[in-house]
Amino acid sequence: MTDTLLRSLREHLLDESEPLAGLLRKCLLLGAETGSEALRGWARMELNGYGDEDEVPAYRKLQDVPVSMDSISGRRWKRGEVISRLNLPLEAQKCVPEELQLKHPIEELQHLAGQKTLTLTSPGLILAQAIWNKKLGPFQSVEGLYYVISGSTIAGVLGQIRTKLVEIVADLTVDTPLSELPKKGRVDAVMTYHIGDIYNTTIQTANGPVAVGAKAKASMEGLTVEDAFRLLEKVQQAAGDLADSQRGELLDLLTELRGAMESDEPNAGEVVDKVGKLRALAGKLGVASVEVAASAATRAITELALSGVFG
Repeated sequence: MTDTLLRSLREHLLDESEPLAGLLRKCLLLGAETGSEALRGWARMELNGYGDEDEVPAYRKLQDVPVSMDSISGRRWKRGEVISRLNLPLEAQKCVPEELQLKHPIEELQHLAGQKTLTLTSPGLILAQAIWNKKLGPFQSVEGLYYVISGSTIAGVLGQIRTKLVEIVADLTVDTPLSELPKKGRVDAVMTYHIGDIYNTTIQTANGPVAVGAKAKASMEGLTVEDAFRLLEKVQQAAGDLADSQRGELLDLLTELRGAMESDEPNAGEVVDKVGKLRALAGKLGVASVEVAASAATRAITELALSGVFG
């Protein structure tokens, strides 16, 4: 197995038609064989996607990506207006980070790279939209905030991942016969050099596909229970992307959560419990639009619960 893994990785790395996912799965095995959680953790996160609390490598971060906006002012519609995050109200700017983090699993990125253009949203943008709408006058509304990027941008990120993998394997085999295992210390040192030490200190189980930008430290300042209900409406709207068999379970849970929040004597523990169920169900359904909307709503409701709003 040792000889097969090292030799297979080295022989297939430069074949551009070789799927990255297969190469990373071999890295999972190699990490297990060498005892290197750094290598194993990196491969696992690249395959499964990065969670909300996971550090994202620099090559998965896009800087200064403009925001596109759909809005209504009176009878005038504007669609796809490109704005800077600095055009947002100051409170809303805090929800939108300067960098866009791509947390998708590698196979999902490969699918996105094949598209000419793609539209991405994030919990931070949904929160920013809610805050901005509170500041607008009558007959004015922000209907959507989202990123528009090209598939070639995603392809560039995939190219960087492949290059990192080539560098890692090259350094692991330069002084090690292909029939022998590199030492754990050697593997960890190579990973630290090429990727950083984040996989030695923040290895966590990934939660499947995660919305782009979910790491953003969105500010809850100024949000109210009414805002939380509006965010739940976004989740309900996103449920339209689900199959009929999945939609019912989600809508029932939304009804239960609203009931707990609207109770004459709301119980924070009950609200938080149902928020956890919503977060878990959204992750299980695996539909990006539902996950993004649910992430924004559950984050806001949890913050309100912790602040004592629900008793």
